[in-house]
Amino acid sequence: MRILVTGAAGFAGRHLARELAEHGHGVIGLDLSFAEPAPYCGESFAADLADSSRIREIFKSVHPDACAHLGGVAYVPAADMDPLRVLAVNTLGTIHILEAIRAHVPQCRVLAVTSGQVYGAGASDARPLGEDAPLLPSSIYAVSKAAADIAALGYARRHGLLVMTARPNNHTGPGQSPSFAVPAFARQARAIARGSAPPVMRVGNLESRRDILDVRDVVRAYRLLLEMGRPGLAYNIAANRNIRIGDILDDLCRMAGIKPRIETDPALFRPADSSPVLSTARIEADTGWRPCIPWEQTLRDVLDEA
Repeated sequence: MRILVTGAAGFAGRHLARELAEHGHGVIGLDLSFAEPAPYCGESFAADLADSSRIREIFKSVHPDACAHLGGVAYVPAADMDPLRVLAVNTLGTIHILEAIRAHVPQCRVLAVTSGQVYGAGASDARPLGEDAPLLPSSIYAVSKAAADIAALGYARRHGLLVMTARPNNHTGPGQSPSFAVPAFARQARAIARGSAPPVMRVGNLESRRDILDVRDVVRAYRLLLEMGRPGLAYNIAANRNIRIGDILDDLCRMAGIKPRIETDPALFRPADSSPVLSTARIEADTGWRPCIPWEQTLRDVLDEA
């Protein structure tokens, strides 16, 4: 298939472009901008998802067989700082994609990537949530994703578009911005190990828990859904590891061979919470997907890159 990937210059988008290309698909990249030529993309287009005319123009020109819609604001604090922008991009941007597809390529398969955060915060002892569980977003980022998810599945029901949604829990891996916890810890640990920084690590709340997947497992799920997923359905993507953030820090320090002093940075501190516990029975049944990259390997790869 010729697959248009929005957010192709971003963290997950770059990994997905590689995953698709290595499995025989043609990749067309779309992002706000490209600092360098997009690897694995045969073509690339710069566009703001909030610009409906530009989005329609691209889909009319390209006529993709499928679209993986990953583009949008992904950093929760950035969403809190500019809620109108995050709604314009994450929610209205998704509708602009769907309208362009409805107008120009109605047989295009669509995977709209939202977030496990649409369910709200989880509890470590909770029963896994299936895709029919109520959406209870608790941040403006999660609200923007929940609205996009509802809209996408609504287009499948109302207009017969071949749309699915993916609701992944947190993911990390090589190439992630140090704005996020795991690469931020890895970068500090590597600098201390090299002797280029004092043995002090500045951190946020270490008591939060996260279900964190390897991004390479996540994009494999996206590819399988584009190939085999059933339109009109949502799919959870999770490992349900429920890892304490402080334990991630400890593991990276151990791997780097350091014993730094830990200091809490008020600018990084957010109240403790947990990822929702998600059932992955549907994606396992429909595609055979399961996470396969060991967590230790994920951390090692992030640390090696730091």
